[in-house]
Amino acid sequence: MGEGGTPLLRLRDSNLWVKADYMNPTSSFKDRGVAYLISKVLEEGAEGVVIDSSGNAAVSTAAYCARAGLRHIAVMPRYSHMEKKVHVLWHGSTVLEVPDRDSARIYARRLSKELGLRYIGFALEPNAVPGFKTAAYEIEEEFTPEAIFIPTGSGTNLVAIATAYLEMYRDGEVERVPEIHCVQSAACAPISGEFTEYEPINSTLAEGVIVPHTERKDEAVRLIRETGGTGWVVDDEEIYRALSLLASNGIYTSPTGAVGVAGALKAGYKGRCVCIATDSGLKSNLMLEGFKTRLYRVEGEEELERFIEEKASKNR
Repeated sequence: MGEGGTPLLRLRDSNLWVKADYMNPTSSFKDRGVAYLISKVLEEGAEGVVIDSSGNAAVSTAAYCARAGLRHIAVMPRYSHMEKKVHVLWHGSTVLEVPDRDSARIYARRLSKELGLRYIGFALEPNAVPGFKTAAYEIEEEFTPEAIFIPTGSGTNLVAIATAYLEMYRDGEVERVPEIHCVQSAACAPISGEFTEYEPINSTLAEGVIVPHTERKDEAVRLIRETGGTGWVVDDEEIYRALSLLASNGIYTSPTGAVGVAGALKAGYKGRCVCIATDSGLKSNLMLEGFKTRLYRVEGEEELERFIEEKASKNR
């Protein structure tokens, strides 16, 4: 459906570049892996799929299953943003809302067995990796960065990008491999926690990277070390700071999408680096709630005059 080919945007007055993967068809990087994956599911002859997801994978598979004429059921945590659930339902899918991320995984696997539908779990889905590798190829068409900062939940995107670069290096297509940096929220950091100590927080701000059961953890940790990278853990304040920087550069991502930039800022990285912006701010109800108090409401001429006077005084 036109996935891939997303722009690489340089932030003003910096060496920090953003791979705008929120500009894929369903506004997230997941479309890269899902396009290949659903094609394979069709080859298998499956009648439909069941997926556990906090949001973006559910949305993406719902859209691609609709395109392919496949049945689709998404099992999603209660805290997932309603915008994402509505997007899934829009494609004619069924949403089963459950208490948390772990129960979503357990219930989805049971539904798959009981209903005879293909289970999709990105944590270990081999057919998702080839599609995600394309982000590395596109970055390399522009330049070879010194580092790549990746918002990480299950670790599939990180594993794919790191693997793609190591393969290109092995085949002599690149002269060096960028450092691959894993960035996770302090609400849940099983991979980054292998590299740094952190104080856990109770937050669902960046809900897309809250994946407690990470089956690709060992592989991700190995690839991070092999590329000379490390893990970073960011809190909500650091994520908001990244969102503000992105917004000032015209880039509208969700809190999850800003996690990579938050990691690069925390690292104080001075070399040329790329941050993957994984999904759009349009898919986050927290973004909407946070800005309601910043609206100006004008009911008539008197309020308009006060607004003009306030703005004029600030320009003096």
